[in-house]
Amino acid sequence: MNSAIVIFSYNRPKHLSKLIDTIIKNNINKSYKIYLFCDGPKNKLDQVKISSIKEIIKEKKISFVHKTFRKKNIGLSKNIISGISFVLKRHKSCIVLEDDLILNKNCINFMNTMLHKLKKDNSLGSVSAHSYLDDFKSKSKFDFYISKRHSSWCWGTWSRVWNDINWNETNYKNHFSKKKEVNKFSEGGKDLNLLLWGNYKKFIDSWAIRFNFFCAKKELKSFQPRLSMIRNDGRDASGTHEKFSFKFKKKYNFNPKIGGIKNILDRTIKNEEIDCYIKNNHRRSVKLSIRYFLEEGKIL
Repeated sequence: MNSAIVIFSYNRPKHLSKLIDTIIKNNINKSYKIYLFCDGPKNKLDQVKISSIKEIIKEKKISFVHKTFRKKNIGLSKNIISGISFVLKRHKSCIVLEDDLILNKNCINFMNTMLHKLKKDNSLGSVSAHSYLDDFKSKSKFDFYISKRHSSWCWGTWSRVWNDINWNETNYKNHFSKKKEVNKFSEGGKDLNLLLWGNYKKFIDSWAIRFNFFCAKKELKSFQPRLSMIRNDGRDASGTHEKFSFKFKKKYNFNPKIGGIKNILDRTIKNEEIDCYIKNNHRRSVKLSIRYFLEEGKIL
């Protein structure tokens, strides 16, 4: 059975339209169950944009088994947690897409196949079509790698993972009192502990940092392609969390051959060089670093 496809949207009809077009180009069949969760409006302009989203959905040649248009704005984090929880009570796995993504034509097949073939691998917590290694230079030949950091760009997981998370956990003070745990969590990126602290202090509201924290505690890794199969077009100052704009030039036409599970594992790499590259490539937020220093009197 195919993984469910879950789309999250808010007030960007043009971005959502492009995403749906690239999903259609993936030639998905009717056996895919597609869900849409659109967050509610904050103001009258949002109401207009969400009305445009409803019209776009009617026009596109794609069918949804479920659509939720929230009456009130609950925020990205709650919208995603609630939406995925709803879907994974009904399916064993799902592919998660936010409205600012552009997929290559083989992306959905890659995600669906990998979620199916790797479903019994209890060392994994997610699969993603996004790569952290697009600029990584290596003498080793590989098509896939294992990452300690889980991506929030075109990713997927299984109900066995998601339904085990306590999303009501808010007290991370115990984590920060243990240097060994702090150091271990930072192996997925120098920014992770600071993001977790920012979420704990309610300076930010991130489902992704909580998912990464859960997976790190359970020692669950992420399976990712050597090069990206998606592009993020949302960094144009149109998003709620991105208020600056820059061109995102990343190529996303990677199309690895999949093959059987043994063949996949033979072409999958896991080593300290990759871990170190990903860790050092994620810098701490200057704003959060200052806040942490002012509140805690030290540098994280």
